[in-house]
Amino acid sequence: MHLCNERVVFFLYFCYTEIMIKNLLKNLSQKHPSFLPITILTIISITGVWFLFFSYYPSQELLQAANNSAVLVTAARFVSGLDGKAVRNKAETSSRVVGIMVDNHPNARPESGVAKAKIVYEAPVEGGLTRYLAIFDSKQNVAEAGPVRSARPYFLDWLQEYGNALYLHSGGSPEALAEIKTRNIFSANEFFYGSYYQRSKDREAPHNLYTKTENWKKFFDKYGSKKELFIASKGWKYSKLVGKTIAGKSELKIPYGSANMVSWVYDAKKLDYVRSVNNKPEIDKDGAAVRARNILVQITEVKEINGDAKGRVEVTTIGSGEAIILKKGSVTYGTWKKDSLTSRTRFYDKNKKEVVLAPGNTWVEIVSTETNIQVTN
Repeated sequence: MHLCNERVVFFLYFCYTEIMIKNLLKNLSQKHPSFLPITILTIISITGVWFLFFSYYPSQELLQAANNSAVLVTAARFVSGLDGKAVRNKAETSSRVVGIMVDNHPNARPESGVAKAKIVYEAPVEGGLTRYLAIFDSKQNVAEAGPVRSARPYFLDWLQEYGNALYLHSGGSPEALAEIKTRNIFSANEFFYGSYYQRSKDREAPHNLYTKTENWKKFFDKYGSKKELFIASKGWKYSKLVGKTIAGKSELKIPYGSANMVSWVYDAKKLDYVRSVNNKPEIDKDGAAVRARNILVQITEVKEINGDAKGRVEVTTIGSGEAIILKKGSVTYGTWKKDSLTSRTRFYDKNKKEVVLAPGNTWVEIVSTETNIQVTN
């Protein structure tokens, strides 16, 4: 990334200078105890300049540098609760969340907007297929998202972790539609709000329904309120550093079904994972590659509903189970836990400490306990 803004140059120089001065003052104070008061005052002064210059007036270039660099400390004091990236002020740490039910049938590929999602949940549905719950900040500029498909009840359990998020879907299973009504989900069902969606002429139904930022903003303006805000403190934990490059190659393979063999391969240069489906890189309709900074594999019970003619499944979302966490090229085997419908699903390492993620987007892979997951590191 080429940055010519003089503020960014000053930022890099300031980081280096601050470290050098602090080390010098530390050595002097150890050799000369009487020098300690001067040391303290100097450090306070340095910190004050940093605070005033960067916290209250961060440039867009600085925010981009902090979010994209592998080694820079986050320039701003504030970060998004959805992905841990630097934002300008406290107000931007919380978000109005949009959750979109995205089709992953072979006839729906390539999908639209998935690469831009802050968080994506992939979970099994009927027929050995999966479906995505793509989580966006409502302020994101998404020209097209979809294809939009029908709701399933277990996706609602993850959606409700984001407060009263807006749920965009087209119909749903009988159980899901009943739960939407019972739980008072902030829903924009295409069956009743068709004007907030559009049909593509180059695909056949039901794989041709899409939405976009313009549509959901209009829906918020007409039906929404401030109660939809997702508070940053309820999000996952994120580190202040993206992290340094880790040598080696790690890979995750999940055989969801014959038509959906998923793999993630670590890219040490870009510090993220590249997604492939059936041995082909997953590329959005606009040409953007689907990549993830973090991957959370949630292993849980998935079973077919007795007597369901379409073979729909039940997924256990509340409780706990095994988990695999991939970030920055490392693999951690741990656990997941969710206490209630609205509580956050948390991920822990083997020492029962909550996992700290790298700033950036995250994919949550919901996998049956019977699935043969393959991990190489």
